[in-house]
Amino acid sequence: MIEYCDNVLINKAKENKIEILNSIKILVYKEDQSLSKLLDFEDDDIFFEPLLFAYFNSKKLNLFSDQLLKEILFGSGQQQSIHLKHSFNDKSVAYIPKLGYYKKSNNETILEKNKNDFFLDCELKIEGFEILKYIHPVLKRYFTVFYRGEILDPNPIFNENWQKHIDSLEIALKIIKQYMPDFFEELQMANKRIFLHENTRIINFTTIETLGMLYFNTLDSNNEVYFIEELIHQGSHNFFNILTYDKESYYKIDVGEAMLKDYGGDQSDYRTIHSAFHGLYTVTKRAIYFDRLIENKIFSDEKEHELFGRLTDQFRRYRTGLQDLYFDKVFTDKGYELYTILDQQCQKILTKYEDLKMIFDLSNRDVDFRYTDFCKLNSLEDFFELKKSKKLDFKN
Repeated sequence: MIEYCDNVLINKAKENKIEILNSIKILVYKEDQSLSKLLDFEDDDIFFEPLLFAYFNSKKLNLFSDQLLKEILFGSGQQQSIHLKHSFNDKSVAYIPKLGYYKKSNNETILEKNKNDFFLDCELKIEGFEILKYIHPVLKRYFTVFYRGEILDPNPIFNENWQKHIDSLEIALKIIKQYMPDFFEELQMANKRIFLHENTRIINFTTIETLGMLYFNTLDSNNEVYFIEELIHQGSHNFFNILTYDKESYYKIDVGEAMLKDYGGDQSDYRTIHSAFHGLYTVTKRAIYFDRLIENKIFSDEKEHELFGRLTDQFRRYRTGLQDLYFDKVFTDKGYELYTILDQQCQKILTKYEDLKMIFDLSNRDVDFRYTDFCKLNSLEDFFELKKSKKLDFKN
């Protein structure tokens, strides 16, 4: 059933992605018909562009000039020069997809494709994913300090720090590609670009309004185990956004702002039904692939210790309220089937590792798992003893 479900889901997501990109193409054409002569509208990669999603989602707020659209698409079209004005961020750096990064001139910044005037840095790609070196203005408004349903800081300060972590991120992607090729296909299909920053108060996130972007905070101690979890977690959010693009196929109700607490959930739950469904999907994916990493003995010592901690953390994320939903009022048959398959997959894996709940202590975990906090209550020395005693040998 799992294999069948995965095949069905990836095919459905691919169909939805085509529909999404066709909608973006229509929006581009309606806004500026001159671009139809400059762009290859058959090249879907041009239009699977997080900056385009962010730009069109900002229209209702009237935040940016219409000229920004041409700047975003300049690197993909036949136009040879452009006056850059609206792409510069707070550091006076402009990112142009397919071309790279440019520094603002004291006078006019006239960008020409056959010249290196104002050029600052090139694009960086690893395993097919681009690392965004500097934030673009259309993305900045999505960074907030959010804690348990409340926005504490709507405009936090953050700085890119990809240089410190690029090696660990690359190792993580290579491990996923080698040992989780099925997930790697989903990851590539739904994600395009990754931004790393240093403000750990901003929880890692994605949003359908910048579809294809992944935003990760980082600590100096983060390694490939951390990035594997976040690539699975946040990357699966983008996949689920594409998969459930036609929400009416999964829900009987308008699920846009429908709260879990209004349809059978706990009255203190601040999540929407759809965000809780997202949660089930991402926890299930982590459980499946953490199990695969453990079975294949990919890590040892500290990294294996961390992986077991992160797997144990999934117990607290599983069945956190969605199971109490009034299913007959909310889900269509298709939606309920997807919920059931995911719930059963996750339950099967977590049942296999049930003893972890008694072995490891995660009582000091706040919102997200942090290995340094985990080690305070679960020492590496104790982990080695558990390994020797065979208490971490789990069978299917």
